[in-house]
Formats: sequence, structure tokens, C-alpha cells
Amino acid sequence: MKRTSKLLSLLLAALMLASAMASCASGGDDTPADTSGAAESVDTTTVVEETTEDPLADKIPADVKFDGYNFRLYGDIKDTMLFPTIYRAEEKGETVNDAVFNRNKAVEERFKIKITHVQSASDCYSLYKDAITNVASGDDFADLVCGESLNQAYLQNALVNLKEIKSIDFDRVWWLPAAESQTVNNKLYTVQSAISYNILAYARVVFMNTDLAKDNNITVPYDKVREGKWTLDDWINMTKDFYKDVNGDGQRDPGDIYGMIMCGNQYATAECFGVESVIMNEQGTALVDNVMSPEFQKYMEKTCQWLYGGNVGFMWQNKSGNGWNVATQFKTGNMLTGLNFMQNLVNLVPDFSFNYTILPVPKLDENQENYRAGSTGNNFAIPTTVKDVERDGYILEEMSRLGYRDVYPAYKDLALRGRYSTDQDCADMVDIFADSAWVSFAYMNFLGSNNPQNFYLEVWGDRNATPEIASKYAAKKSAYEKVITQLNEYYWGK
Repeated sequence: MKRTSKLLSLLLAALMLASAMASCASGGDDTPADTSGAAESVDTTTVVEETTEDPLADKIPADVKFDGYNFRLYGDIKDTMLFPTIYRAEEKGETVNDAVFNRNKAVEERFKIKITHVQSASDCYSLYKDAITNVASGDDFADLVCGESLNQAYLQNALVNLKEIKSIDFDRVWWLPAAESQTVNNKLYTVQSAISYNILAYARVVFMNTDLAKDNNITVPYDKVREGKWTLDDWINMTKDFYKDVNGDGQRDPGDIYGMIMCGNQYATAECFGVESVIMNEQGTALVDNVMSPEFQKYMEKTCQWLYGGNVGFMWQNKSGNGWNVATQFKTGNMLTGLNFMQNLVNLVPDFSFNYTILPVPKLDENQENYRAGSTGNNFAIPTTVKDVERDGYILEEMSRLGYRDVYPAYKDLALRGRYSTDQDCADMVDIFADSAWVSFAYMNFLGSNNPQNFYLEVWGDRNATPEIASKYAAKKSAYEKVITQLNEYYWGK
């Protein structure tokens, strides 16, 4: 039986409650009215039947049609990460593939349009350059651009401010918290919505080999997670001494068993612990540097001690290679836990010969209000050469609505909670991480070594268990301030 989303379950409960309340108010008593000579009493009470509006209702006027318009998705068809979350060319009898395909077919029928793919000149990581070039030449080349680093395109005035499109209703549930996190001074240039399931697929989670846990008398922290008490200290203590020299050669090599391995830079990680390096000032009038906040410094101190404090259970290789690969280590059963994005676990499952579970990334400490599943999120935008942005707004709105109604449940409930969850506990963990998916503004809007959200990578690079955070920050401060100033000039003209 098809699982429904939490939202739809709550809606059903609300409808049942409203129906029960209306029934009680109307009464079921067949006693005749009193017609004696007593003074007549007129009951002027008006019974108002309570109604609950369907939060997923289509509010676009029924006569909005676009007479065969070709709605063009510009992206790299070879991209296996981003583009498939919005476009599938045909049905294949596979749950998520067919949900995306049928969503697009429903939108085509709703507006009398055709949704097509336009192959980008560059791959998904560089196609923002195509967007900038095409817009500069006045080429109406696409309705929706699908790729990475699109912030570079909006800084070149190549993307539409979605907040100015009247046909988009940002109060609807399918725009997700990620749309809010990317909005500054009522300006939003890259789509963060349920138009795709990308925000869930690329949310960071903790994988855990439950066979290794059981064999070593380690409790899987389901109860702590549910209580909101699963913290970074718990994870560190669970993994720091978890090590076995499998071949007995006295060397810490890829064939050994570890509590945790990281290969390469774990980007989009700091935000999982509620750490945001760039925030709005108290007046809401400018972006400001938040790198030296107590939370950021605590994150630095804890993770550096974990990485470089001589903990045998933790191995970090700056670059993958020479047999070091997180996917390889986890699927061969050599890791107790691993940090990666959700879709990587999905891709690894067919190779598993052991039991596993999925956990949300823990909180920095119990002062962190909610879990955060930091994600690279969606990267979709409307180029400024589009001739009718209101038309594209309607289509984007409906793709997002049906994505939330049909594609999200296919990926989250049928795939993640169903096929890829080993038991009910694991499925419960999926609900928790899915409800906490988050996209950092700083991560999405800064690039390279001058991205303050990646300051922790700068500190990690010193390989020091007790890092000199203040001096490291002092060396980067002017570079961070420069890029923040550029964004403030763009968003506020100052």
C-alpha cells in the first residue's frame, strides 16, 4: 500500500476532526420542539461548519493554458546527480523515475505545453558560464537552467528574481525552508523547491553498519535521536577508539576496520551542526560575517580533536586514492559509521552484505534546537532572456506542487522509508532527516577558498588537534569581508 506523507496524514486527521465536530454541532436528537404556551424562545445560534483547506490544492485558474508552448529545461543529460531529479525521458517501471516522468506529463496536460530537454554546452558544473554568455547575447535559450554555481550567473544579472513573479506563491508548502534560506532583501534567484527531490537526495546523513555495532556491543542511538539528544560528542565517543588491524601488519591501511573515515573535503558539513558563517544583521539590512561565533569555534575545536587527536578509530585522507574511498570502505563492511549524502547510500545498497541504518547528523550539542541535514539542494533558475516570466512562474509553481505531492513521497516514503530502510527504526530516522533538510546561504552563494562557510576546511588543513582559530581567521578575514561586501552591494546597492 502506498505510504502517504506526514503532511497528508495530518490533513486527513484534520478533516476527520472537522467532520466529527460538525456532526456534534448539528445534533442528532429527534425530540419534537416544545409548543406549549411558554414564552417563545428563538435560538439564533448559527452553526458554522468547519472546513480545512487542502494545502496541496491547485489554485492556478483553470483557464491558464499556453497553447503548445515548448518549456525548455537546459542541462547536461549526462549529469547523474542534478538533472535526473527534474527530468526523465521515459517510463521505466521504476518508482522515482516514473514519478518524475508522470509529474512532467501531468504539467504538460495541465497547461497544454511540452516539456523538453535542451543539452547544455558545458557539464552541470560549468553551464552557468553558458547561461551568462547566452543572456549577454540576448539568446532566449531556455526557460529553466539546471546546474551548479548559478550564483555566478545572477551576479552577472543573468537570472530572474523569482520573488517578483506574481504567478509564484511562496507561501505554499512546496517551497520548503530552503527558499527562505536563500532569500535576501526579497531577492531569490535559484529555485529551492519540491520541483526536484534533490534537496533530500543530497542531504548529509550518517550511515551505520549495525552488524559491526551489534558485534561490538554498541547501541544504535535511535532513542537519543528521537529525544533530540544525539550529539557530536556521542558520535565522537562511539568512533574514536573503534579500530581493528585486520591483517595484523601494524599499519593503518584501507583493509582495516574504523569507526569513521573521511576522504577528501566534507563540504556542506558545518551547516549540519547549525553553524552558519554568514547571517543577516539584527536590523535585516546587511549580510555579516559570523565565522567567529561560539558555535563555529566549538565545532572547530571538537572536530580538530577528533581528526588529529590521535584517535585510532578515525581516519582522514585529504584526497581519495590509494585504496581510500568512503564508498568502498563502507560497502565492504570496514566502517562503523560514514558521513555522506543520502543518494550515495542508495547507490551503495546493492553491494551490501551486512545490515545498516541511516541516522541524522548529530547536533553540535543539546543547545542546538533542531537537527540539520545540510544539503547542496536544488540549483534551478529562470534566465532573464525569457519573454514571459509569469508563464514560466505558473509552470514552475505547478511542477513544484506536483513534485511535493507525487515525487517527494515516491522518493522519501516509497524509496527511502520503504525499499532502503531496513526496519521501522530506520524509517523513523528518514522522517527526522527529511524534516530537517537545509541549504546554507553561504555555501550556495560563495565559491572556492573565499567561501566563509568552508572556513572549517581551512582550519582542518593545518592538521592541528588544538587549532589556532583566531590567527587562521585573521588571515582570511579581509577576503571574507570582500565577498560579503560584493553581495551586499548586489542585494542592497551599498
